[in-house]
Amino acid sequence: MAAFFPEELVNEVIQANDIVDIVSGYVRLKRSGSSFMGCCPFHREKTPSFHVSADKQLYHCFGCGAGGSVIQFVMNAEGLDFPDALRFLAERSGIRLPENEQDKGDERYKRKQKMYEMNKDAARFFRERLLSSDGQAAQEYLKKRQLDGKTIAAFGLGFAPKGWDGVLKHLLSKGYDRSLIVESGLCTMNDKGHVYDRFRERVMFPIFDARGNITGFTGRILFGDGAKYMNSPESIVFDKGKNLYGLNLAKKSSRGYYILVEGNMDVISLHQAGITAAVAACGTAFTRDQAKLISKSTVYLCFDGDGAGQKALDRAAEIFREFDTKLKVIELRDVKDPDDFIKKYGAEEFEKAITKAKTLMEYKMDMLLRGADLNDTSQKLEMLQGASKLLSTISNAVEREVYITRLSAKTGISTDAINSETKKASRKSERKEVSSELRRAVGEQVGEIRKKNKRRTVAEAGFLSMITEGAKIYSQFEGRFEGGNFSEDIHREIFNHIVTYYNENPNVSCQEYLMGAMTGQEKELSNVLMSALNVSDKARAAEDFAQVIESEIWNEKLQKAQSEGDLKLISELLKSKKK
Repeated sequence: MAAFFPEELVNEVIQANDIVDIVSGYVRLKRSGSSFMGCCPFHREKTPSFHVSADKQLYHCFGCGAGGSVIQFVMNAEGLDFPDALRFLAERSGIRLPENEQDKGDERYKRKQKMYEMNKDAARFFRERLLSSDGQAAQEYLKKRQLDGKTIAAFGLGFAPKGWDGVLKHLLSKGYDRSLIVESGLCTMNDKGHVYDRFRERVMFPIFDARGNITGFTGRILFGDGAKYMNSPESIVFDKGKNLYGLNLAKKSSRGYYILVEGNMDVISLHQAGITAAVAACGTAFTRDQAKLISKSTVYLCFDGDGAGQKALDRAAEIFREFDTKLKVIELRDVKDPDDFIKKYGAEEFEKAITKAKTLMEYKMDMLLRGADLNDTSQKLEMLQGASKLLSTISNAVEREVYITRLSAKTGISTDAINSETKKASRKSERKEVSSELRRAVGEQVGEIRKKNKRRTVAEAGFLSMITEGAKIYSQFEGRFEGGNFSEDIHREIFNHIVTYYNENPNVSCQEYLMGAMTGQEKELSNVLMSALNVSDKARAAEDFAQVIESEIWNEKLQKAQSEGDLKLISELLKSKKK
């Protein structure tokens, strides 16, 4: 994706955005020598393995392997592609990206921009139809839902009229290509090649991404049979599992947190009431990519009170646990959802519900107690078993003690008894977790470790990391190694790039060059360049790594000669070792 941006411009954007500053907005970092450490934002971990180097302007997680420059970090953290991540950083640093350069040479990018433009024109068409006589029934529906004109305009609501080709004719008249219209999902092509409108007689909800582009639509049926809600199919601009409805508006909220609800109407109703932090999943089960968009803020979960709503809440809570997100649960009394609550009690009461929100643990414990008859011994024991499993997930001893004390006061069960059951549940959970981890390790890693010489691989990475620091260090080893001396393909490729660069640029570090030369391999490259952090004497370290590599090469040759019974080679190797 970087091909249509000049390399000089990409480097200018990278240099203008300090990676430590950027990452600190997502991860709590602590200095460790010349680098910084923290818990990885891309996978769940308790012991920090995520490193950021201010010198190298790279990040790397030694747990999950994620790594690269500040651009790759923003791509992963914000769920953006390369052009959008570059634009995000350019805007942040006041660098203007020339539009004509973005439009050159990348058909997919140009097609995406055209589809965004087309979706905007489609939204205008639906808006005009809503305000026309065709949209009378849709207007009545929105009036019944108690939405005012300002809210309808803010969310871009519209109406897809009756008929088979209304939006098709409109978009063709605007000069859009028929194939692009079909690709967007606004229209459908049947087996005979006939193209017709996908959305008919539906209230239309445009779906915006965080930057305000319309990526797709949700249509709510007004008449007849069919699915109550219909979404755009996935396209080059729309992936419903990677976006949150209302996020484009909620990001502008001054509240400092997000409220995750289930439906579009819940979002709209809350925003109209002045509660502008509400977002929802876009017609899909909540996903990790959606959680990542808001995981750095406190998130209030406010789901329907039925069984499906509680399952959705549990799923969302489990996903957020990976990111260590601070969660709270808003409970709504005697209503189905936030939209009904606002209509029945108003915004002021919802604000009170926010202030009374419970921690996830408080909420789950209360749900257990609410569902058990404590006068029934079997139910009481079952409740204690469930509570113990919950309590065993709390790693902080003081926090765990607080909840145990509360549970004891509510149930009459002694704190000692609850503590004992919690420890049993904790041991059982640990055994299960360790067993699962061992199985995974055996299945995925042990075979590879046996195949490869781990010591040599580590030494190669360390050596390459040191010689990228400058030509002066590299020059000490010129001619000593060849690409063929490296056991890993990626190491050979990096080494060959280094040699090529230093032959032409003998006085400048090659790290920046490598990031440009190995586009698409940033993860593998960062693993190498970050493999030997906080080394003070880099030349000495390079020599140490080089000696390990040479020693391991000698050992491998000897083992091969022994297995083949090559006495002559064995003798030569032993003589060379004595020199």
